Amino acid sequence: MKTNLLLPRLAACFLALLFGSLIHADDRPSFILLMGDDHGWSETGYNGHPYLQTPVLDQMAASGLRLDHFYSGHPSCSPTRGSVLTGRHPNRYGTFAPGWSIRPQEITIAHLLSDAGYRCGHFGKWHLGPVKKESPTNPRAMGFDEYLSHDN
Repeated sequence: MKTNLLLPRLAACFLALLFGSLIHADDRPSFILLMGDDHGWSETGYNGHPYLQTPVLDQMAASGLRLDHFYSGHPSCSPTRGSVLTGRHPNRYGTFAPGWSIRPQEITIAHLLSDAGYRCGHFGKWHLGPVKKESPTNPRAMGFDEYLSHDN
């Protein structure tokens, strides 16, 4: 399968499984998406990095959750962040390079989850447009209920 098609297909499968299995609000899973910029495979304690300390990731790895393979939609941050949020390739949603804003009309995973009754929050680096209250691309405008984010 071509790499540029992998992320949207995985996102679609994930959403189909998630929404297809939800019966009662109390039965819904909670989940957290984490993204670290410029974080390479070998830059964890459990992979033997001599200086970086990653105790939470190390604990996850020790209990069986190892995130050894990840294919991003782009080799840089803004396009990758948008791909994770939209499930689309950067060429499809218009964030071609770091610092480019996401288009306000894009549908994000936060929009879909909010429509399904979830409360969504974004905390940390947004880098998909201004986070100012009046921005049409701030995290709240893109579906998040709460945010404490910075532009870059």
